[in-house]
Amino acid sequence: MNAVVARPVTAENFARYGKVYDLAGDADPEVIWTKGDGWNDGFTRTPLIDGPGHLGMTRGGSAPWSCAAMERHPLTEEALFCAAEPIVLAVAPASDADAPQHDQIEAFVIAPGQAVVMHRNVWHDACRGSTRPTTYYWMAVCGLGASPWIPVLGGPRRIQLNDGPAA
Repeated sequence: MNAVVARPVTAENFARYGKVYDLAGDADPEVIWTKGDGWNDGFTRTPLIDGPGHLGMTRGGSAPWSCAAMERHPLTEEALFCAAEPIVLAVAPASDADAPQHDQIEAFVIAPGQAVVMHRNVWHDACRGSTRPTTYYWMAVCGLGASPWIPVLGGPRRIQLNDGPAA
């Protein structure tokens, strides 16, 4: 099982799967920035997802892990953002196929202050903490039907953070 090395998410390297917002800096043109006495903030120029989303929270394990099953959402986008610790997201391209493909899985590290919004039908695993079990938030339209977890075609794919030996 060859490993996928997670890389820091950027708008460019994630474009195939969705959008990236950087709310930690002050240069993202898709974020509106405001300042006050002792504070700065930013908010997305457009609504985060394309529907009246629900806010959820997941408690994930930690990297490295074996990505053995994925889900997708044909009727909603899904936004992911971490609370305090970086998270690792494994994805495979959106498709009408019955299962995600082992050799198409990529992984990205989402840092605090970043949000990613996956396009509809993008295959994805639950996120994991980059160094320890971590809680993260998600937003999607819920109640649209079952979202089954489907085994990865070709078997599990190891997700890790560097080129070192997989644990």
